[in-house]
Amino acid sequence: MKTDLKVTISCGTKFHSDHVAYQLSKHGLLEKVLTSHPAKYYLNRVPLTKEKVKFLPPIFLLVYGLRKVLGPSNRITNWLNYRMPLLYDTIAAQAAKGSKVLLTWAWSGLKTIQAVKRGGGITIVEECGSCNRFQNELLAEEYRRLGLSFEGPTPDFIVERQLAEARLADYLLCPSTHVANSFIKYGIPSEKCMVIPYGANTDHFKPHVKEKKKFKVLFVGTIGVRKGLIYLFKALELLRVRYDFECLLIGGLEEQFKPIYDKYSHLFTHLAHVPHKELVNYYNEASVFVFPSLDEGMALVQLEALACGVPVICTTNSGGDAVIEEGKEGFIVQIRDYLMIAEKIELLLNNRELLKQMSENARQKATTFSWDVYGERLTGFISSLNKEKV
Repeated sequence: MKTDLKVTISCGTKFHSDHVAYQLSKHGLLEKVLTSHPAKYYLNRVPLTKEKVKFLPPIFLLVYGLRKVLGPSNRITNWLNYRMPLLYDTIAAQAAKGSKVLLTWAWSGLKTIQAVKRGGGITIVEECGSCNRFQNELLAEEYRRLGLSFEGPTPDFIVERQLAEARLADYLLCPSTHVANSFIKYGIPSEKCMVIPYGANTDHFKPHVKEKKKFKVLFVGTIGVRKGLIYLFKALELLRVRYDFECLLIGGLEEQFKPIYDKYSHLFTHLAHVPHKELVNYYNEASVFVFPSLDEGMALVQLEALACGVPVICTTNSGGDAVIEEGKEGFIVQIRDYLMIAEKIELLLNNRELLKQMSENARQKATTFSWDVYGERLTGFISSLNKEKV
């Protein structure tokens, strides 16, 4: 694509920045990638050339190392975890000077945005998740409801930094309407929020021809408060009285959530860890994927399930709003509505023809949300910036 606007991507770690970089490079829109992620791990998912990546000092390795030694909840580890993005931002700001378009990940872009804007460049912030102020308020309320102590709010200085980035940047790149709305709520103009849903690897995650012997509910993610598992548990409790089915949870257990987990543990089977590439086997054994999260950017597990031909029941806050059409590939329910979760699971339990049709629709929809499709949508957006500049 012919354009004089090429993009500098800045991401301290990795997230999905490698997929974004590869897609932009295919369309001739990538200037360079700035990252502190080690080269051997950054370039292991996509065929991005090393020449396009400027590897900055791997400062985040200190946090990774301390987590292994001291544990993930250690105060020193947490203190560093929230301050490394600021150090990275200072380093990246120097390397990004002269960029015509900057796409930076949130928390680590304030100085970089300022440096690029001083040079007349266009700045975009990738907001993987909702506004942290929104998230803190929502989770504080949820922990109170459950009688638990909310010990891990995002620090105020990060909350303010994220909003400062959002106010200063020209655009926010949001994976779902939920994310965009969470920023609009705190004064960010809606016209700055560009919604482009993520993609999934639809070549790897695909249906396997196999008979599903028993109706199975699947959840993949952290077993904890933010994911809304208490509401899945309550739905399962209602259904278990009348139906014979299985439920499998895959993911690590949040320590604070353990008393609630123990209370309902008779309702499900739990696997603490499954390698990502092997999840395809578990999706293919499932009849329905339930994702009752209270807050997400756009959980890719929903797309992976759809790609395997599994209907999805998710919440309005899960990011599924950008993908799922109500009643076609799945259902979207309000957060905390366990009665509606139970009703939708029951509907599929009793209507195998509907389940079959939704399964076919799910795979079809997922193919329109591959990383290649994401790349085409992002390219269209970047090209529109070029026209505006002209």
